[in-house]
Amino acid sequence: MFNEYFKRGDEACGQDLGSEGRAHGNNRHDLVNNSSFRADWMPAILLGTYTVTTAIMYFFIVVFFKEELKFSALQIGILFSIQAVTGILASFPAGMGNDRFSSRTLIASGLLSQAVCFFLMSVITSFVPFAIVFTSWSMFSWVFRLSIDVYFLKSNDKDAIGRRIGFFQAWRFIGMTAGTVFAGYLVSGLDFKMSFRVIGLICLGLSFLAGLMPVTATSLVRLADYRADFVNKRVLLFAAWMLLFATHWGAEQTSYGLFLRKDLGLSFSGMGLYISAEYIVIVLTLLFLGGTIAGGKNFRRFAVWGLVASGIGHMGMVIKPVYISLMFRMIHGLGDGLIILVQYYGISKLFSLEHLGGNTGLISLVLMIGYCIGAMIYSPIGETFGYGYPLCISGLLTILLIAPLLHHRPSARSIN
Repeated sequence: MFNEYFKRGDEACGQDLGSEGRAHGNNRHDLVNNSSFRADWMPAILLGTYTVTTAIMYFFIVVFFKEELKFSALQIGILFSIQAVTGILASFPAGMGNDRFSSRTLIASGLLSQAVCFFLMSVITSFVPFAIVFTSWSMFSWVFRLSIDVYFLKSNDKDAIGRRIGFFQAWRFIGMTAGTVFAGYLVSGLDFKMSFRVIGLICLGLSFLAGLMPVTATSLVRLADYRADFVNKRVLLFAAWMLLFATHWGAEQTSYGLFLRKDLGLSFSGMGLYISAEYIVIVLTLLFLGGTIAGGKNFRRFAVWGLVASGIGHMGMVIKPVYISLMFRMIHGLGDGLIILVQYYGISKLFSLEHLGGNTGLISLVLMIGYCIGAMIYSPIGETFGYGYPLCISGLLTILLIAPLLHHRPSARSIN
């Protein structure tokens, strides 16, 4: 049954695009050129470079908040909750904007705005002004990341979407792999403030590069069209499942970096090497298994085994010594790689091209709600009881998400 949720586009949503979506066909820009370079390589390279550059904002930034700015656990929790709230507020408008305007415009403007924010974060030290700039950066970051995903999903051949998702998302984590090592050495050599200025310059350069990308398809879609898509039972079940999975991101964002720093005693460069090992596993998972998700019962199998590996890895990484912890973290990376394929393959099959931007934004909104819930719950738990506890608890809850997949047995029908 779970596999049946992901029949192609309009069939899965139970409706045709309708006259409204087609009525504006003459106003649409041409699709991204169907060449492999424009549709796959160009956005992948841009995304990879961006993630190399901004990896400092994933697991290192919490150390900056705690050790340099001397923010309290409550203030750190507020900042990460703000980050999630901006994702909630920006997701659907940005997604709808990607249906109405070319994704290229939103990608370039998102990068340019982030460059300004990084320069400001390098000079501000007080909590309230910093929170305002951090909120702005977070919003523009979500706009960029959502827009580059929509750009990719709207381009090229949907028949090979599993392989293409693996390729595209692999570049994201290739960037994060190199970026965590890069960020560790960058912070060690330059400190956080100078690192922010370097990152700002790189984002500025990327914004000009993004302006060279071709335009994507646009259409005038009504809010009622998105609502009709999202009230479908298949979409609601998928969204609820992803929301619960996303709560473990809150544990990672608020406790992972501090666990590596405080409990395992790693240096900044050591943290970079530790985190990058997990990303290598994610990259290999995406590249080697991306092309196999689109067949038979593979979608459900990927979801089940992804949850098993992700949950066990999260719980086991609190075990010392470091090499045991790292082994479990790499198992977690295998699970996350499988769930990434499940997430993007599900989106590509549930929604039509004309509605893809707004509906991708709605799924992103759901994920950010889950992340926000996790951040608010796990930040004080880590501060009070130790940073390993949020990782263990969230890992256990991740494994429990297997229950609905086992309850809803798949049919023999292919999800293709």
